[in-house]
Amino acid sequence: MSLHRYLLVAALIAVPAAAQQQGAPAKTTEQQARSYVASALITGAAPVIMSEKVIVSSALRQRLGLAAEANGEAVYKAVMGLTAGKPVQVRRAAGDEIAQSEAPAPVSEQPIFAVEAGDATLIVQYDLGRDNISFVGLPGAVATAAPVITPTPPQKVADAPPAPVVAPTPAVAPTPTIVEAPKPAPAAPAAEPVKPVQVVEPQIPRLTKPAATAVAAARPAQPVYVAEPRPQLKKSGPCEIKPVMSDQDLVNCGATPR
Repeated sequence: MSLHRYLLVAALIAVPAAAQQQGAPAKTTEQQARSYVASALITGAAPVIMSEKVIVSSALRQRLGLAAEANGEAVYKAVMGLTAGKPVQVRRAAGDEIAQSEAPAPVSEQPIFAVEAGDATLIVQYDLGRDNISFVGLPGAVATAAPVITPTPPQKVADAPPAPVVAPTPAVAPTPTIVEAPKPAPAAPAAEPVKPVQVVEPQIPRLTKPAATAVAAARPAQPVYVAEPRPQLKKSGPCEIKPVMSDQDLVNCGATPR
């Protein structure tokens, strides 16, 4: 075969291969997968992003109340209940988050992301070859429902024993109280004879004349009268005490008038 004929055959073979390579869709990158996941969990209009055979961790299934036979669309609607109306951020999941989420072993074509929506965090594994989510779970331990505690039936309170019957105590007659008769009062001592009371008659004070002054000396001398001696009075009757007593009353009471 000549060189010209060989080059022509190689060109005919290379053209369809190049055309086929240009028409093949480009493979989804990890960055594109993050954008797809965020958009699908924000809009709620992309249920096809969830694989029909998506694996749901037992903790998330219990939280969402999903049945074991729930398909991809049912899982998508339930997950939207956690993310709808909340800001969504998608990042690479940490090693401890993956270990606690029950996710399958990570492979090169199935990166595992952590989706943060408000206070909820989800772990999703994205299949780059099929462009869908193959696993979704929670980054924590398996949640268990709170056990139902049966209320303790009220315990029967034992009946109180009947009170013992106490026989009435016979009444005891009160002991009579012995009252001693009052002792006679001691006899009063004999009264001493009453001594006669000596009555001292009041003496009538006599007024003294004031000393003569120079004015009195200037007056003419008054005639001097010599008082006649009083007669001697004798007791003429009983003694009577009067507010104003005469000389005779004083004599009757034993006084001597002056």
